[in-house]
Order: sequence, then structure tokens, then C-alpha cells
Amino acid sequence: MKTTNIRTMRDIPTIQGVKNRSMPTNIEQVMSELTQLVHERIRLERENTIWLSNQKKTQSRIQQVQERIDLLQRRQDELYPRLVVTQPIEEVEKKSRKYREVNLEY
Repeated sequence: MKTTNIRTMRDIPTIQGVKNRSMPTNIEQVMSELTQLVHERIRLERENTIWLSNQKKTQSRIQQVQERIDLLQRRQDELYPRLVVTQPIEEVEKKSRKYREVNLEY
């Protein structure tokens, strides 16, 4: 059995999978398999519909959260405006250091 690319429980190969890959030998087996496959297709379509619905809800919620983040960031900027740095960051960092630098070479 092939075991590559197993990502979920649905991808694990089983003995039943071997049975399902063989061709039916009589009409009863053909009809039985057709019936099972029709039911499986209906189940998968229902699952897909639910998944798409959940995806739309999730996308909507993500958009609402992003709008709220933007609103709060604008409010934060109104309440606490950002400081304008007139000196380059490197100079500010050098002045704020209270330790000696030691260069190490390997």
C-alpha cells in the first residue's frame, strides 16, 4: 500500500480500499457499488455546501475583525501620536548604550 502524502485520517489506506479498487464481477456488485457511490457523492456535496457556508462566515468574521483592528489603530494614533524621530535610529541607540563593545573574531 502507498503511504505517501497522508495528511488526514481520510488518506490512510485500508483493506476496504483494496476491495473498492477491484472491479465487480457480477451485476449485484455493480449495482451495490453504484448505490454506495451515489450516496457518497450526495454526502460529499452536502459536506461541501456546509464547508462553503462556513468559509463564507469565516471570511465575513475575518473582515469584521480587520475593520475593528483598523478602527482601534486609528483611535490609538489619535490618542497617542507617534513620536517623530529627528535623529537616525543608530545614533539614538549608540547614545542609549551603557556598556562597552567588544569585537570577537572567529
